[in-house]
Parts: sequence; C-alpha cells; structure tokens
Amino acid sequence: MNEIPKFHQFMRPLLQVLQEHGEMSRNDAIEAVVKEMGLTEDQMCINQESNGKSLVRGRIGWASSYLRVAGALIGPKRGYFALGQNAIKLLALNRPIKRTDLINFEEWKIHQASKQSKNQLPQESDRDLNIDDSTPEDLIEAGVKLIKEQLASDLLEQMKKMDPYAFESLVLDLLAAMGYGGGSRMAMQGVPRGPDGGIDGRINEDKLGLDQIYMQAKRYADNAVSSEKVQAFVGAMTQGGCRKGVFVTTSTFTSDAKQFAASIRDPRLVLVDGNKLTDLMIQHEIGIETKQVIKISRINLDYFGSDE
Repeated sequence: MNEIPKFHQFMRPLLQVLQEHGEMSRNDAIEAVVKEMGLTEDQMCINQESNGKSLVRGRIGWASSYLRVAGALIGPKRGYFALGQNAIKLLALNRPIKRTDLINFEEWKIHQASKQSKNQLPQESDRDLNIDDSTPEDLIEAGVKLIKEQLASDLLEQMKKMDPYAFESLVLDLLAAMGYGGGSRMAMQGVPRGPDGGIDGRINEDKLGLDQIYMQAKRYADNAVSSEKVQAFVGAMTQGGCRKGVFVTTSTFTSDAKQFAASIRDPRLVLVDGNKLTDLMIQHEIGIETKQVIKISRINLDYFGSDE
C-alpha cells in the first residue's frame, strides 16, 4: 500500500482543482483532489487512530487551513472553497508546495505576528518540534496548541462575515455564558439600531433592571476601533445613567482608544478585541463543538505495587 501524502503535498492539487473548476463545495473539492492524486480505495479507508475519521480528508483539511492563512484560499460562503489572491503565485512555482513557500506572504506574516503578540512568545516557539527530541506529551501539547490557534483564526473569520445584528446577539450569548445577567439570556436585550455611538445591548444584573451593563459590538473586518468610537459609547453610557460597559470588536482598538479606556474610572469600561473574544468563545464553548475526546492512559502503579 502506498504511503499517504503529507498534508503539504495536498496543497498544490487542491489549488489546481479549484483553478480548473472554480468555486467548489468542500466535499466536491476533496473528491476532486483524491481523483487528481490517484489515491486508492485502500488509502481512503485508513482512518486516524484518535477519532476514526479519514486520514486523507483530515490532511486535505489542514492543507486548506494553511492555504487560507496564506491568502491562497478563501471561503466565499459556508462549506465552499475558492482561489485566493495568492494562489496564482503558488501555482506558478510549478512544483509541490511546501509550508516554507507560504511564510513570505503578507497575510501569513500578519497572522503569525498576531499569534506572537497574543501569546507573548518568541518566534522560535512556532517552529515544528523535533520529533527525536520531543516526548509524546510534548507533541500532543504542540498539536493541541496548533489546533486551538487554527480554531481561533477560523472563529474570527466566521464572525467577520456575520450580519451585524447576528454578531450583537452572539456577544450577548457569550456574556450570558460567562455568567452576566445571572447567566440568563432572558436578562439581556438587544437595542434597536440608532446613530453611531449608541448601545447595542443591555444586561440586567438584577431582576428589576436597577443595575445594568451596556454593550456595544463592532463587527469590523480590518479597521481598528478609534478613540472617538469608544468615547461616544462612554457618552451614551453616561447619558443612560449606566456605570458599567463592555465594548467588543472582531478587530483591534487603537492605542488612543486603549489609553482612554484605561484612564477612566467611572464609568468602568472593558475593551474586548478579536483575540480576546475568540479566547472567551472557546473557553465558554460559544459557536464551537467538541470534535473528539482523546483518552490517554498510563500505568496504575498502585495496582502493581507490593504490600511490603
């Protein structure tokens, strides 16, 4: 039986079938890649030991994730693939694509810089572990970290495509899951859209609504939230007699906005950027589901211990 290609060996075939057929559903694209590479039925029947799912499909999935980060693949709609702006540059290499081919794209650099800033880790920490020098636990930890980083990236991408009203509702769902409003979604309400600087939601911290938290949610693709936007929200809070607020965005806040928020003590204001938002969503399981639970066993030394 032929060895199954590594994940990076699926990158070029995936781009080729999309170049030939245009936008494709995820399943159709995978089937086309399998056909393009001439994989056998025996190869397709090999499953991952951890979850029992197709090893080939899993590796094609990882290939698509890396290409997406590099701007060579996009998701025009849910469950579909299409070529991104950097796809032609990779195809022009006229050879199998490697992970190192992706790192010079600006999209990749931005993604890596975001991870480095978020984790405050040196760039070397993102390099592949040396299998010979790593324990199985090291490899598992590295794999879990990589999966979580990709999940956070995918979550952020999905949120940036949401309808603004749906995004506001998502933020209220998250705050309820975090325990605000007594953990009840019924204690939260959206606010009809008004002029910019208004509020997008109210959270009742008591049953009579005597104490409230105001929320504003900005679903931005790239633009950072300015100090003026934050100040306008604080003005709306003050006008409404509210002393607590949370401003959530899928992007970032400018340094001036952060300084302004840090400078005020009354009302109290918390800023949540895209990285923090995805962390909270993963922690409180909003918009995600558990794919699998891997059981890891070890020797029970007490069982084999002597009575001496």
